Amino acid sequence: MLLIITNSQDATADYLASVLERRGVEFLRFDTDTSLSAVELSYDGEVPLLRSGNRWHRPNDVGNVWYRRPERLRDARFHRSPEGEFVLDEWSEALEGFFAHIPKPKWMNHPSSNVQASHKIDQLSRAKALGLRIPDTLVTHDESRLREFFARHNEMVIAKPMARGYVERPQDQMDSLIYTNRVLQADLEMLDDLRACPTLFQEYIDKRCDVRITVVDSHLMAAQLVATDHDGGQRCDIRRNNMEDVAYTGTTLPEQVASKINALMDHYNLRFAAIDMVVDKDGQWYFLEVNPNGQWAWLDLTGGMDIASCFVKAFAEC
Repeated sequence: MLLIITNSQDATADYLASVLERRGVEFLRFDTDTSLSAVELSYDGEVPLLRSGNRWHRPNDVGNVWYRRPERLRDARFHRSPEGEFVLDEWSEALEGFFAHIPKPKWMNHPSSNVQASHKIDQLSRAKALGLRIPDTLVTHDESRLREFFARHNEMVIAKPMARGYVERPQDQMDSLIYTNRVLQADLEMLDDLRACPTLFQEYIDKRCDVRITVVDSHLMAAQLVATDHDGGQRCDIRRNNMEDVAYTGTTLPEQVASKINALMDHYNLRFAAIDMVVDKDGQWYFLEVNPNGQWAWLDLTGGMDIASCFVKAFAEC
């Protein structure tokens, strides 16, 4: 049985669940925001049991765990009171005790592997050590170091967030999306807020295309993404305009790039990852980042790929 751990608003899980149903792959979906009232957990000092519907499950009944997009447990029965938080914490501990009985190799991916692989600075260092080319990078909140970096790269520099690319605001306000942006000369005249936190800057790569690489159990699927900016060149951040004008083309990775990507996956003990690279006008490949729990369904639905079949194969064979 496949166990899917996610939340009820996860469109990617909805998409793959529909494919799994059509392909006859048995799965149990646990949505952390809605499923708690429909399960029961028991432990008698031997093996923990989890009941869903009329069936009790043991940890060894689980062939794979797809650790997708879980959130903190929620249940309408327990209001936001100290007692309610206590109950949810107890539920969380009990469920994690059940999950801990499932061996790590069965997870796609194990939470500890996701955490280890989620730090951009470490990703860049590891990718470079494995032989992947990375853009010249500076992380700083020192104004003078930024100015020096900016001059060294002939004013061709970008800035991007390290942790997450959005700012959540109260419900009566709109959230803010933070894209990768060019740093302009005028920006250097307004650097007072740079001291607030370290910021990631990189040399600007004159791109031919972006490449999204999806890895499932060592199977690499790559798509070129092309979208023009206002100056006619490849867009600085492909995600702008909701990606509505992006053209997709399947592509084959150079053998050396593919082998190093697999080495990066092995280093982080990942079965799945979404990896972003770019190719410059001279054909050089640059590694940007790895997302151990990235989105991919849009590549099937919009880009004409068939990543879902790789998941079905991975989950059906165990």
